[in-house]
This record gives sequence, C-alpha cells and structure tokens, in this order.
Amino acid sequence: MKYFGTDGIRGIYGIGITEDIAYRAGRAIAELIGGRGVVCRDTRLSGPNLESAFTSGATDGGAHVMSAGILPTPGAAFLTRLLNADFGVVISASHNPPEYNGIKIFTRTGKLPTSAEQALEYYMDNLPSKSAKGDGKNCDCGRAEYIDHLLSEAERMGNLLGRSGRLDGMRVLLDSGNGAARGISREVFERLGARVGELCTHCNGECINVRCGALAPEHMAEEAKIGGYDVGLSFDGDADRLVVWRRRIMAGDEIMLNLSRFSGFGDKIVGTVMTNGALERTLALRGKHFVRTAVGDRNVSEVMKIVSANLGGEPSGHYILGDRPTGDGLLSGIAVCLLLTKGELENLELDKSKLISVPASGAALSSDKVQRAVAEAKKLAERIVVRMSGTEPLLRILAEGGDVDGAVELIRRAVE
Repeated sequence: MKYFGTDGIRGIYGIGITEDIAYRAGRAIAELIGGRGVVCRDTRLSGPNLESAFTSGATDGGAHVMSAGILPTPGAAFLTRLLNADFGVVISASHNPPEYNGIKIFTRTGKLPTSAEQALEYYMDNLPSKSAKGDGKNCDCGRAEYIDHLLSEAERMGNLLGRSGRLDGMRVLLDSGNGAARGISREVFERLGARVGELCTHCNGECINVRCGALAPEHMAEEAKIGGYDVGLSFDGDADRLVVWRRRIMAGDEIMLNLSRFSGFGDKIVGTVMTNGALERTLALRGKHFVRTAVGDRNVSEVMKIVSANLGGEPSGHYILGDRPTGDGLLSGIAVCLLLTKGELENLELDKSKLISVPASGAALSSDKVQRAVAEAKKLAERIVVRMSGTEPLLRILAEGGDVDGAVELIRRAVE
C-alpha cells in the first residue's frame, strides 16, 4: 500500500508524513466515514501541525472534529467509544523516534481493516469535492474519563483475583518515555494507593522514546533496582506498549503467561508468529488454546474477535485485555501490579531465540538470494520468521531453537 503500513500511516516528518498527507487523510476519512470524530496526539513537536492539517481536511469534507489534546492511543480508542464518535484518530508514531510521526485511525469497533485503508488511499489520491463545511473544536474531555475508566477496570480485575483492586503501599517506578502517558500514569497509580516514582518527564516531544520508555527500559530497570521499587513499568510514546521490571526485565511472553492467570480472560489466547514456543507449550499444559496470527495488535484484535478470546498480545509489549481494539500499557501495568498483590510473578523459561533487524527495502524479502538463505536457515533452527517491519525500513529476522546464531547470520548476509 502507498500510505498505510502495519499500524496506520507512518514515516519521518516532512518525508513520509507531511501536512499534505495529513490533510488528504482527513478529507478521505470525511468522505468514507464522515460524521463526528475525535483526534488526539502524543507529545511530538510535529503533532500540532499534523493535527491541524488533518482537522482542516476532515472539516473541508464536512466532518465535525473534536480535539482532545495529548492522550495515549488506548485512551483515544476508549474516548471514541465513550462519545459514540464515528471515528477516532491519534497523531502518533508510537515507539518510533522523535523525527517520526503518523496517523492511527479507529472506528467505534476497532482499527480499520485493510479494505477500508485501501479505500482511504483511493480518496487521498483522488480528493472528492468539498462538502458543506464541518467544524473543529477543542474537547475538554478525554484525560479524566480515561483515568476513571482505568480505576474502574482496576477494581473489576481485582475482584477477579479476589482482591480489592488497590495497590496500597506498593512502590512503582513509571517511565513514560516522554510520551503521552506522562502525568496520567502517575495520577492513576497514586489514586490506586501506590507509592510512585516517575522517569522521563523532563522534556517535550523532542526526546520521545530516546533512551527511555518501552524500547529502552534498561535505565528504568537500574533506577528501580537502586531505588528499591517493587516493580518498574515502561511505556512507549503513545502508551500502547508495556515493559515490566520485577527484579529483572521480564520478557513479553512471560507477561502474557502471567496475564493468562486472570480467570476472566478465559481459555483462548491470541499471539503472533513472533511469540516464543515455550509460551504456547506452557499454556497447552494448562488447558489453554493458543492461536497465532500476523504481527500487529490490529491483527491480534481481529483474531481475538473471531475466536472469542479475551486476551491477546505480542512479545513487544502490546497486551489486549477484553474487547479493546489496541494494546493498553497502563491497563496492562495495573493488571501486573494486581497480580503482585496476590503473589510473585511467574517466570517462563523461553526457548533459545535471536531477533535482529536489518536495514532493507521491501523487495529484499522476495529476492531469490534471501529465499535461498531462509531455506538453508530452516535446517539450522527449529523455527524461522522473516518479515518486513510495517513501521520502519527494516527486515526482522527471528530464529528459535537450534543454531539460532548461525541461522540469523545466514539470512543477514544474504540481505546485506
């Protein structure tokens, strides 16, 4: 596709994502969906310009747009449902560095399917005639409602564990990655009774995800250890990812195993092709059915609906609880802390694996040289996954079981 990747439109500001692209996206959404929409953003410096351009496009197409300011992506999805809006948009590049930005699009039922994205691309390249002018206005809503929602969910999940839903006295270190969770995460965990420390709130969007947050949790882990915290939680720029420290940085698949202990999440769990085989085997031993799908929390959410699952996620830190359309780092962090009030988190001995990212064009994966290397690598490792990133020009190479170093190196050399 021309504009859309794994999770909306994304690219380096001024190149892959511009005010013109944002305007065209707004016009296209007004034509395809129309009605009322909510727009939010993370802390990136390019956010206000892109939001303004998107809103201009949408209102020129006759839509009515409410701006809720800075809000995590899961908060925007929640607000879209709460206000019964026809669409919701987040101006964010999630875990990517500050020079990136993007546009994530929701309806009340979830992220857009590929067919709808293809329709939007058509209208972006073939702008429809302007309709009767819509309007754009600030909405004094979103933050408080999302916080109240998280507090209510904490009580509900606590009841599932036979607990109060409180975190009284627990020492929690939060790393917002200088992103959209800044301030919100502190208020939520303090209102739940935790004793909170907070990192990475010192700058604006010029350093979002830079040596902090879910993509770089090592600093959080060191500070949590030194400070004697019970748990450390790192979020990415739009807070749909979570990384957990509990005496060590825990793997995403370990967090999935622990979340599966909530009785309310049922016996079906959805992961991706990147999920470690040890999680699938362990869940099977406990009578739970594990289903794999393609990478991306949209794909996880869609398959969860098909198989009637209430828990899904990715090793990268997206965890979808219930019928939500996206990962929610804050809600997942609350769930992890509630499990700690009941006892220790469970460890998982993962199968040996290696994952690397190699700069590459989209044509690299289909080249004969790379395909031959993949075939040879499958003789060395038990499982091989090679895929293009949907958010960056990178080829992801995963080998699991057996000679993972040799398998990955074979493919890397073929790409380079």
